[in-house]
Amino acid sequence: MEFNVLLEVFFILLVVILVSYVVYTKYIKKSSSLNDSNFIFTPKYMFNYSPELLNTYLNEKTDLNGYEDGFKATVLDLINKNYIIFSNPVNSNSAKTNNHSYGPLVRINKKKSVTKLKAYELDVVNFLKRYDKKGVISLYFIEEDLKNLKASKKFESRYNSWEKHLKNEYSNNKFFRGDSTEFMDELDNFKSYVSGRDITNADISLDDINQFLVYGMALGIGKKAVENFEKYLDETTLKNSEIYQIIKVNGINFVEQGFKGLYLVKPGQHDSNTDVYGY
Repeated sequence: MEFNVLLEVFFILLVVILVSYVVYTKYIKKSSSLNDSNFIFTPKYMFNYSPELLNTYLNEKTDLNGYEDGFKATVLDLINKNYIIFSNPVNSNSAKTNNHSYGPLVRINKKKSVTKLKAYELDVVNFLKRYDKKGVISLYFIEEDLKNLKASKKFESRYNSWEKHLKNEYSNNKFFRGDSTEFMDELDNFKSYVSGRDITNADISLDDINQFLVYGMALGIGKKAVENFEKYLDETTLKNSEIYQIIKVNGINFVEQGFKGLYLVKPGQHDSNTDVYGY
């Protein structure tokens, strides 16, 4: 009798294991691949992937404007994750001078360990560190400095390292292997979610604003994302967003200048976010 009970329990456990395996194989395991026709993508699901990886996917599959937007998105994302701290001092709009204390400033957050950062994120951090003067980094100074050839060469070296590490990260991510018309369609929906939906101060948080602007930059729709927030949200709310602030004071213009100096932007090619950022 006892043996029969044990046999019955064993049989039940075996059935549970087999059913679990089938469910995992059919519905979960395949969800890690773009080619899974059963997987239902949602806009919020896209936030599971870094803005840089989505930027790379679009660059690989479409005619998105190169990796410039991706590099900018890395800068913004590091600020959003508090690895880089942004401040916009009173003299941000003053006449530019050849020093390290004017314009929008950033500093490396030494309280946060960089061990969890991806290699391409470290490339950006290390590039900014070159301009650290007594713990302060002037983004306007970087922009001015990149107008000379010597500085451009150093930017080129760091940019090439960033692109190499990002592409390695992308190629090692099994999810992005293959093609998926459905995923591309959902990326279009995600763009609308980030830059085109009706919003109010009550139903969106500061974290949402920052995240949407970072992804908007990576997806080449930074202008639309900014304009949509300005359409629906009051000025006080937007001023609380560091990402919005740095965009509005042209704090990431140095990336554009770096690309100009290297001729990485092909003749006639223009940045999708140019108009709103004042380039």
